[in-house]
Amino acid sequence: MHDVFLEQLYRWLEPLVDWLLASSRMEWLVGIVEGFHMADALMLAAVLVLGLALGGLFVIACYATELGRQARFLTARDRASNARLTCGSRLPGMVGVVDAVNAELAAAEAERVEALRAADEFSRGLSALSHDVRTPLTGARGYLQLAREEEDPARKDAQLAAADARLSAMSGLLDELFSYARAADPDIPLELGPIALRPLLEQVLVGHYPEFEERGWEPTLACDEVLVEADGEALSRIVENLVTNALRHGSGPLSVRARRTGEKDRLAVEFANSVAGSDTLDPDRLFERFYQADSSRSTAGSGLGLSVAAKLAEAQGMTLAARLEGSMLVVTLVVSAV
Repeated sequence: MHDVFLEQLYRWLEPLVDWLLASSRMEWLVGIVEGFHMADALMLAAVLVLGLALGGLFVIACYATELGRQARFLTARDRASNARLTCGSRLPGMVGVVDAVNAELAAAEAERVEALRAADEFSRGLSALSHDVRTPLTGARGYLQLAREEEDPARKDAQLAAADARLSAMSGLLDELFSYARAADPDIPLELGPIALRPLLEQVLVGHYPEFEERGWEPTLACDEVLVEADGEALSRIVENLVTNALRHGSGPLSVRARRTGEKDRLAVEFANSVAGSDTLDPDRLFERFYQADSSRSTAGSGLGLSVAAKLAEAQGMTLAARLEGSMLVVTLVVSAV
């Protein structure tokens, strides 16, 4: 019964619905409804655009506030302070910016500390060098004063000779200081070319033969006939300073040996001799300006010789390093073979 009623109702309504759909009035009504839907869509789009704009302004304001805070911190920060930048928000990229700024602050702090240490070291070294220059100068003046008042010709000659020796020592110190300044000057060019290594080593060793003989040392040289890429004068000065250092501070014969390294066309020249008090020697600081293992400065030298050698080696693309093997100090000069 229920199904029959629904079927009759459907048959009665079907023509009415068809008439309404075909009516022009219905088309107008549908247009109105569609118009309302289009207005809603435009309104929704406008709201979305406004929301995005407001959100963008809010994010910009957050970035501007955070960056302003960081700028004020960096402006007011004492350069000697260890204070570091903090991140007041978790905005994208802000943490990375803060970490990068703090890394630069840490690097700048390390450079400042190193500069202060170097300045203090230079000041102490300069004072020590001034003492080294003043000592022979004072001695020379004293001997000259004695010679001026001496009537015995033999004693006068001895006093003049002693004064001359003191002046020569002072001249050597000044030469070392000048050599360091010249080696550290990047504007002074070096003329690199093929240099016969063995004759250069032999010439320097022979030049110091009286000093070796005085100590009872017999230096040894093991080097094949080989050419190296270097400035002849600069390389000779490097070897001269290394040999002089071995004579001044060594306690045994000097051995010079050239050998091939594992790298192509690289040659290592080793200067080795035993040293007294090796426990007080720091090989890592050996080439620092004014460095002397003997803090009492009882040994000759200004502490510039090895620093000059290191600067000249660096200027020629060479490397200079030192190591201790028991009581044996080994200084290695690595050069390029031709």
